Amino acid sequence: MVILTKTVSRITGGTGSVVWVPRSESELVEVIQAEELAETATFDAKVALPKKGKSKDLAIDVAAMANDGGTLLYGVDEDEQGRPIVPSPIDLSGAAERVDRIVRSCISEPPTVEIHSIPTAENPAVGYLVVAVPPSPRAPHMVTVDKEHRYYGRSATGNVRLSEGEVARLYERRRSWEVDREVILNEAIARAPLEPRDDFAYLHLVARPVVPDEGLLDRAKGDQHVAQFLNSLFTVAVSEEVFSRSNAKSYYPDLSEDNTFDRRSDGWVTSQGLGVEWQNYEDPKLVLEFEIGLDGSARLFCGRAADRDRGGLLLILEDLVAGLTARFLCVLGSLYASGSYHGPADVGLAVTGLRGGITYALRNHPRFQFSPSPFDKDKYSRTGRFMASMLKNDPRGCARKLVLPLAQATTQELYDPFAQG
Repeated sequence: MVILTKTVSRITGGTGSVVWVPRSESELVEVIQAEELAETATFDAKVALPKKGKSKDLAIDVAAMANDGGTLLYGVDEDEQGRPIVPSPIDLSGAAERVDRIVRSCISEPPTVEIHSIPTAENPAVGYLVVAVPPSPRAPHMVTVDKEHRYYGRSATGNVRLSEGEVARLYERRRSWEVDREVILNEAIARAPLEPRDDFAYLHLVARPVVPDEGLLDRAKGDQHVAQFLNSLFTVAVSEEVFSRSNAKSYYPDLSEDNTFDRRSDGWVTSQGLGVEWQNYEDPKLVLEFEIGLDGSARLFCGRAADRDRGGLLLILEDLVAGLTARFLCVLGSLYASGSYHGPADVGLAVTGLRGGITYALRNHPRFQFSPSPFDKDKYSRTGRFMASMLKNDPRGCARKLVLPLAQATTQELYDPFAQG
């Protein structure tokens, strides 16, 4: 089997297995020299990409791996005993692009794959190609090239054709993994810690990995205490690189780098402005609650997506909604990376209590100062499905897809909170 070390990046398979995804030449060579590589249901090493005319072989490998997740590694040859322990770097020029073309053209529907090259230090033109295949919520995937039209899976020693019963099982799993994101979002709204008020709008954010894994948070934190681990994620999320508060530098509440977390039945929660603070002030604009489940699901509530000024205007805080959304997604991206979850996550955003609100970002612009354009609905909502790697590498871009339509509506498309500064 593949022996995993702390430096190894991993994918979590659909059955909870851990899959090796090498990220550097030194890591790869270390494992090869230790003779720890062997073909398994979640790993296969090959000396080179298929020759021209043999694209079907690669398509079968990817389709089979997509059922439960796995890794294909190109650039490793076998020794006389058939063990994949001989480094044999391949020409990297065009290799990743070729794999992408094969996956897109030879499999229906194409599964998501992550392809990266590991060049050698001696000659960057050659190296190793890693094809990481996350467990697909749309499995099984049919291989269609050369009129194949078959489904494949993995055994401990290689690819196998799936039986009718195995295909039926995967279709049932696909159905069970499909969720209505609006339902999840509405459940979060119903769980809000505060009752609706006409002088505030509330922000609600939810996220849930598509592939269930009750051990995700425990695996992600490792030996750290959960508070230490989660605060480290929050520290990354509040950085200026994730979101720069250019227009409303003093907006609050915001995520903190030093939080106390309380255990719930299925996760951990931290909050601001509730409890004794709420009893003393009863002020929604102080309230922020962030809950993270053991399975990597999450929920954020903020009591100040909009509030009334002294003149009675309900001002919609576009920067606050944008910033908290980007930070929320950044926390999850870091969590999934630490927990070796590379699959997709369902995400939802809602702002409730918006009717009659106007833009805060451009409140002094002549167009709004003298002729306000009130928001005409009580609720704004957007949902989406993002790969874990997208949340990790570009939480700002993912947040923009959810928030920008709201900012466009409140500011007549004159302001983008993600483009300022």
